Amino acid sequence: MKLRRAPTGIRPAGIPSASHGLARFALLIALGAGACATVFVSASFSARPDAVANVAAAGFPGGRYFNVACGFSHRNNDDPIVFSGAPGRSHNHTYIGNTSVDASSTPASLRGGETTCDVVADASTYWTPTLYEGTEPLPPLAAILYYTRHTTSSIVSLPDGLKMVAGDPNAKRPQQKSVVSWSCGGGAAKRFVIVPQCSEESALVFNVRFPNCWNGRSTDSADHKRHMAYSAGGACPASHPVRVPTISLVMIYQSTSRHARLSSGKFGAHADFMNGWEDDVLARLVAALN
Repeated sequence: MKLRRAPTGIRPAGIPSASHGLARFALLIALGAGACATVFVSASFSARPDAVANVAAAGFPGGRYFNVACGFSHRNNDDPIVFSGAPGRSHNHTYIGNTSVDASSTPASLRGGETTCDVVADASTYWTPTLYEGTEPLPPLAAILYYTRHTTSSIVSLPDGLKMVAGDPNAKRPQQKSVVSWSCGGGAAKRFVIVPQCSEESALVFNVRFPNCWNGRSTDSADHKRHMAYSAGGACPASHPVRVPTISLVMIYQSTSRHARLSSGKFGAHADFMNGWEDDVLARLVAALN
């Protein structure tokens, strides 16, 4: 099945370089799980070459999608969703995408900003708890965002101003691996609920899936989750009838030891998203998924 290019205004791809030897493997994962490291729309996994497809799970990401490749931006102890306007109150976070994010950031302030992503129209910010090797923070080698249609009916673009949290930063027990998980190597690898010790030849991969059903009213909520829900069997619940793309984050790190830890705690894996897309570009990309 042919790949169709996304609308114009998308600049050519380029996963940020990394000095670690696993950067090449990180690129292979990006290529294997996303057709190529730029924005394309694909109807099936089978469109990719067999040699590359072996790196990722067959069927990933499980629907029509486009993808965005991003590099590491910065770290701080802010959280503009959970602790808006309160600098330094959060555990340490690692940001990809928008380069100016701090505790005072809003969707409006992100729009048109500088980004580490290969799509200039996406000035959104995506952030996760910082991964440490002992006391040393580890930047990701690369990050890939997949925007996928996971519903049986058509989807609409993300609402302007949307904020989302996937996973629980305060979790004290294992979370659902369908939402947050870790793996060593490609997408077909075994999933873990905590950071695993990967071999030196294998990249560490953090997998996050954001909810894809919106209540159609609010772009945030008191717990930053109730305005969103996950689809089941390709359908959204009646309480959240608006079908939007599923954002899946794949964060790729160098291999780690048993001393690796998250700033949010053993089971506290999560990711946050604040919409900074140019509306017209995102709307065209999403429409191509229907």
